Amino acid sequence: MTVTTEPIASDVVGQSDCLIIANPIAAGVDADSVREITGRLGARARSIRTVWTAASGHAADLVKAHPDATLIVAVGGDGTVTELVQALLGGPRSQQIVCALPLGSGNSTARNLFGDLEWRQILDVLDSPGSYGIRRLDLLHLVEPDITAVLGTSTGFLAQVLIAARSVDPAVKGIERYYASAVDVLQAMPAHPTRVTIDGIVLSDGPTSSVAVGGGRFRARTFQFLPNSVLDDGLLDVSTIDALDSTTVAEVLPLMPTGRHLDRPEVRYARGRRVVIERTDGRALVAEFDGSVWDGAGSRLTVEIVPDALLALGVPDGQSD
Repeated sequence: MTVTTEPIASDVVGQSDCLIIANPIAAGVDADSVREITGRLGARARSIRTVWTAASGHAADLVKAHPDATLIVAVGGDGTVTELVQALLGGPRSQQIVCALPLGSGNSTARNLFGDLEWRQILDVLDSPGSYGIRRLDLLHLVEPDITAVLGTSTGFLAQVLIAARSVDPAVKGIERYYASAVDVLQAMPAHPTRVTIDGIVLSDGPTSSVAVGGGRFRARTFQFLPNSVLDDGLLDVSTIDALDSTTVAEVLPLMPTGRHLDRPEVRYARGRRVVIERTDGRALVAEFDGSVWDGAGSRLTVEIVPDALLALGVPDGQSD
């Protein structure tokens, strides 16, 4: 599936006042990489400013402090994009454009917009007017934590992996950190009693290993939990996976990078505009959004579509598949 990319008659970067927001704790960010990015974009942008985040949530403050920036470049991972997007919401639709460069751990936002391209390759694309375009993305409003997500949200497996990653040796960086934590989770998959309702209709109700709502097709960069997702169709894609034992894990997991797991009997898939995820035993959901654990979660999560909410750079239709 593809998303709509508006044709570009001129060079977006060359016509932009560019704000680069760099996250120093992201896995691939260092002074050299940020210097290179600033130099390459600065050679063509109308103006450029580079700022560094200093704490959680700081990216949103930096966006608000630079209202004249027309192109905001996120140098980090999915969390960096999510943070800055919070500042672009509310009131009239922002005309500021976001570009996600993949220098974090998961980098699924960039994967959904630019395919397999690494950050230097994306800069090469941005050097070639006409080879990229502007996408108008749908976002997700998570009602209970009052957060807007870009990629999506999930309960069960992905969230449990993120929690387990907190205990992995700090020397293990980037996506490898998540893969290391996934080993233990795969040996004891979540089996939480969960009901998922889409626009008032129950999709699944019972022991569940994973619920994914989005958003983009890719999570953890590689896995297509939502292979049919379209970023601008005004709908949420939802996938649930029944509780898996060691045998079914071994059968389902290899299918997820290509999305072929949808044919499995343990998997349910649907679309809608409002999704409710509930732990039917009253316990707290194990949940995440855009790669960040929802600490303090309750037993219920309501997700609503926010259509046509964000302008973002990406490659033309079909090239991000």
